[in-house]
Amino acid sequence: MIILLYIFIIFTSLCFSLEIEKESKSYYGNWPINKKEILNLPDASIDCPKETGCSCLVDSDCYNNNCTQMPRGKYCTPKVGEQFPNYIATDQFGDEVSIYDFSGNEKYILIEIGATWCAPCHEIANWLTFNNTEVFSRRWFKDEYLNIRNLIQNDEIYYIKVLFEDNKNTPVKYDTIYEWFQKYPDEKVPILADSEKFLHTWVKPTGLPTAILLNDKMEIIVFTTRGINKAYDKLIELYNND
Repeated sequence: MIILLYIFIIFTSLCFSLEIEKESKSYYGNWPINKKEILNLPDASIDCPKETGCSCLVDSDCYNNNCTQMPRGKYCTPKVGEQFPNYIATDQFGDEVSIYDFSGNEKYILIEIGATWCAPCHEIANWLTFNNTEVFSRRWFKDEYLNIRNLIQNDEIYYIKVLFEDNKNTPVKYDTIYEWFQKYPDEKVPILADSEKFLHTWVKPTGLPTAILLNDKMEIIVFTTRGINKAYDKLIELYNND
């Protein structure tokens, strides 16, 4: 009986300690912490064959039956409605940030994938940070997108910037994203270093920047390998219909 009581006390203390740790967890950038939902997100790995990012010949070669022709061959690609992987990466403040923490807050999540050598990536960052109008001259930029900056600044959506290469076409390091933040110090936008090029391999972008739109359960609403228009257009449509 005493042994059982001792085990119960230890177990209770451990649970309490874990709960305190969960409550005290925070990011230097004040990014959200998901304390509401437990999501069974797929692991952030590319385990070929079958998984997203793997080469394929026919749909049945992929776990989701979605083999897509790309410029350099056919690859398994994610479908709308599937969950984004449990991706963890270093942010501009040196924290290891879990993409999961942006879920469960009833906000859409825009993920922009880019590189420091990408001119439009700089223009978008300049617009979001300083409201610079240079990006307005791009043929793909629409007046309707102006409200997206307001949604970010008013904390109505999450906008996450992911960089995978530097100006030398080598995988980014922490210094790369820190320098990006020094140039574009937008405290509303987490900048994540795709140092292992996981997201780059998972998405296989054919044009930069590339934007993916998720709901608050990390489910894909818009997936594309090129450009920001599909994700931006869908986000504007969703807000116009609310």
